[in-house]
Amino acid sequence: MKLEKATFGPVMRAARERRGISLHQLADDTKVSVELWREFEDNDFTRWPSRIYARTYVREYAMRVGLDPDTIVNEFCRLFPEQGDRRSEGLLRAHAAIVQHDLAWQDEGSATQEQWNRRASDRAASRGWLGKNRGRLIAIAIDMKMALAFAGVGVLLHLDFWPSLALSALVYHAVGVMTLGRTVGMFLSDWSMKTFRAKPATRGLVSTRAGTL
Repeated sequence: MKLEKATFGPVMRAARERRGISLHQLADDTKVSVELWREFEDNDFTRWPSRIYARTYVREYAMRVGLDPDTIVNEFCRLFPEQGDRRSEGLLRAHAAIVQHDLAWQDEGSATQEQWNRRASDRAASRGWLGKNRGRLIAIAIDMKMALAFAGVGVLLHLDFWPSLALSALVYHAVGVMTLGRTVGMFLSDWSMKTFRAKPATRGLVSTRAGTL
């Protein structure tokens, strides 16, 4: 896979959307903020980390969206050398050779696919089902309340409850998908989570697990 600098981010976004993965879901799974992933897909690395941290993020993104991680990391380093700088490895190995030290340090690219999958699975399992699906649960709650509210209006207009609820749910869903591309609940859930994450106190600009690699 050979990519151009201007198309790198959009190609990543297209791969993610083909998998049906939202930015919020990606942020939950990787512990990297929605804002950083959005900037990544826009080729905006103003606030991005560099070197091993950047390569680690890109590698995990590629794995999540079904792309070959080694290929994508290599393309990232080729197109954005100031972010994916790999010179640290050469420097460390040169210093180790001078003092005749057997260097055990490895870049993130040395990890096997199985090791990365196990790390990702361990992190996902540690959050639990509620943690992984809280955005969807919020959306379901909003949609149910809205449908019931409209059904209540129908009852006030002397319509039977169940037919009113069925009609309200159908119209509510159709209007939401036609105007927003999703239900109102999903829209409001994503908006509220985005707003929450955008606050300085909650914005995770650096992965909480990067320092453990």
